[in-house]
Formats: sequence, C-alpha cells, structure tokens
Amino acid sequence: MAHLFDTIHPNFFSVLSSPNKKTYVDCIFIIYHTIDTVEDAFQGDREIIIQRLIDYFDEQPQDEFLDMEDDEVARTSRQKALHVISVLKKNGWLGEEELGDYKTSLNLFDYSIQLIDMLENIAQNRQSEYTGEIYTVYSLLSSFNIDEGIGVLEQAYQKTQDILRKLKSLKANIYRYYYDITKKHNKNDLHHLLEKLLVEYKQNFFDSAYYNLKTTDSLPRYKRSILESINRLQNSEDLMDKLAFKVQSVKRMDDYNEAFHYIEDRLRYITDSFASLEHLILAIDRKNEQYISAAAAKILFLTNQSDDIEGIFNRLFKIILTQKEVNYNQLFFISQMRNLDTGSLYNQRRMRAEPVIEEITFDDDMISEEYRREKIKALLKNNIYGKKEIDEHVRHLLNGEKTIEAQHIPIETQEDFVKLILIFLYSKSVGMHYDIELLGKECKNNFVTFQNFKIKEVRR
Repeated sequence: MAHLFDTIHPNFFSVLSSPNKKTYVDCIFIIYHTIDTVEDAFQGDREIIIQRLIDYFDEQPQDEFLDMEDDEVARTSRQKALHVISVLKKNGWLGEEELGDYKTSLNLFDYSIQLIDMLENIAQNRQSEYTGEIYTVYSLLSSFNIDEGIGVLEQAYQKTQDILRKLKSLKANIYRYYYDITKKHNKNDLHHLLEKLLVEYKQNFFDSAYYNLKTTDSLPRYKRSILESINRLQNSEDLMDKLAFKVQSVKRMDDYNEAFHYIEDRLRYITDSFASLEHLILAIDRKNEQYISAAAAKILFLTNQSDDIEGIFNRLFKIILTQKEVNYNQLFFISQMRNLDTGSLYNQRRMRAEPVIEEITFDDDMISEEYRREKIKALLKNNIYGKKEIDEHVRHLLNGEKTIEAQHIPIETQEDFVKLILIFLYSKSVGMHYDIELLGKECKNNFVTFQNFKIKEVRR
C-alpha cells in the first residue's frame, strides 16, 4: 500500500503549522474560490489570482511573514501575494503551468482540493444533512433491472457507505458537544452554554441531521424493503450469474469466481450495514440523551441560588473563579489538631445495655401547615425537572390550545425560567408531546431576554 507522503509533498502540512497559518489559510480559500468554476476547473490565470490576493492584503494589512528567506522581501501587497504563491508551490499545494503567449496558470492538485473542501466545511461548521439518504438506497434497489444492474448496485453500495460514515460522524459530533460541556472547565458561563445548546447544537444536530433521520428518512420505514430486494437478488441464481458476467465485462476480470465474489461482497455489505444501522442509531440516541442530561444538570447547577449545599457551592465557585485574591480564612475555619499521647485515642469499654422500647407520642400541632408544605416541596424538588414533568408542564401551559409563544409564558421565579429553558431543551427528545419553532425575533419576558420561539402540540 502506498504511503501518504508518496502522494503529497512531505512539507504539505507545514503551511498549516506556520506562524502565519491564518494568513495562508485565508489565501488558500481565496485561490480556491477564484478558480472554482466550470470553465476554470481549478486552473486559473496567475495574474488574476495575484490580484485577488493583493486585494486581500490591501483590505487587511498583515505583519511581516515570519517564515521568509533572508533574501526575500514582502512589504507591499503584491510582494506578499507572490510570497504566498511561492510557499504554496514549494509545499505542494499548487502547480504552475506555462500556457504560451506569456500566460501562466496556477493549478490545484486533486488532494489539495479534497483537503480544502474539508477545511472549509470545518471552518464554516457545516454538517451533513440526512435528506433522503436511506430512501435513495431503497429507490435504487426497488427499480433494479439487469441492464443497469452493475451501476445500480455500485450506487447502492456507495450510498450505504455514505450513510454509515455520516452516522458515525454524527455520533462523533454529539460527543464533541458533550466533551465541551463536561471536560472544558472554562465553559462555566451560563450565557455561552445556552447559546451553544439552544442555537448551535439545535441547528447543527437536530435541524440538519437528527430530525430527518427520525422522521422522513427513518430506517424502519425502508429497511424491510431494502433487505427483501437484496435477498431476492442473492436467491436468484440467474440474476447473480448475469451480474457476474457483466462485472467481468465492465471491470475487465478474467476469473468468473472473482466477479461472482465481487457481487456477493457488495450485496452482503449492504445487508450487514442495514442490519446493524439500528444499533448505530440507538447509540446516537443514547449519546444525544447523555448530552442533553449533562447540559440540563449544568444549567440547573448554574441557576441554583438556594441555600442548600448545591447552591452554596455554586456561589462559592463563582467567588473563587471571579476574584483573583480570595481570603480563604473567611470561608473556612481550620485549626491544627494533634494527639497528646498514645492513650488519648483510648475509649473505655462500657457494659452493653439492652434498649427499652418506648412508645413515641407525636403532636401534630407542633408542625405548622406552612412548614409541612415547604418540606413536601423540598422532597418533590428533584422530580419537577424531568422530561415527563416538563412534558406535563407544557400540556398545562397549552391548556387545550395548539400553540403558544414563549414570550407569553409567565416567568415570575427562577424556577419558571429554568422550566422555560428545559422546554426548549427537551423539545426533540423521544416521546415528548410538543415541538418548538424558532421565530427569529428577540423578546423580553419579565427579567429574561431571549430569542422568541413557538411551542406546538404534537400528537403521538
């Protein structure tokens, strides 16, 4: 197997680790978009590209390049543009071609294009959308005919690979959010947490991927038909024989058995993949619930201002994190203790006395009704923020109506504020009887300012 650096330049990645890496990446994107047309096909006039880079340096004056040779000069925008092109050529990002008539073109290599595509997707935070992926495999296999058999089978095989890769990436994407909220200690800001959860996570996970996967393009909807189509092909000796001969012709294979195994391997891969997809989707569901639970727990902790242990620690952490100099003597009372002698730890043994059972008398008048209510409220505190309770809370808010806007929900206490956050948070969880829709307008409700959203009833 060929080594990676047999294909790309050994110093290819040095551009991304350079002290001027931000400038180089910006210039790479400029070159990429300048020649990304049907006519140019990633081959552009050198002077046009230089002019685009000059415009970039004119608008954003940069400091001197730190990786220049001693005999190089890069003070003007044109000199900087020429330096960037020279670095990209030297490290295998670009190639140069003489076209004649004193014209020169700059070409991107195929591996450069693939990597730039990936870098731009990461920079723009683009996520894969799962629209019709499983349906495409279903349609290909349902309309299978022997004349187009090899093409259809190859497309179904490639599409199945794409589905698996995208679902694995989706699970990894959820883990990234989960890692940010649980491992990164500098993410204790409630505003940052809510923005990441209610906007970024919802758009990149729920809206672009998870919703379609669980509704229009759901696995149970098409899995049985796909497996039946594959099974019909595998059980037909005539079809398998014809497909094997077609593979010999198209793939230029001399051995019939090799061609037959080629067909078998692809059919088996599709079958095994769709048989195991259910477990992968279940793992994605669990990871999603894990992230939401961690986010909910952190929100509840950060909004807790009560006098219980959690609230006290919450305020204590804020003092320590926000104040550079803290007098810990005001928080803790520590005294030195020591043993005076070896006998100071000795406890004299006492005769065991049998306990005498006595009747306990309890006076109900000693406990007021207000004290009783407070105790009951404290006992139920841990149960008012679960998914089931929030779902019931939304039903109570709707009160028979189909929709209600968040700005019209009464927010009188901190508890009401937390419930509003959890309504948004739990909206896409399995089994909930409501959904939310962002309205794109900022609103103010009592002491809270947020992006307004609509709560809609969903019948299961």
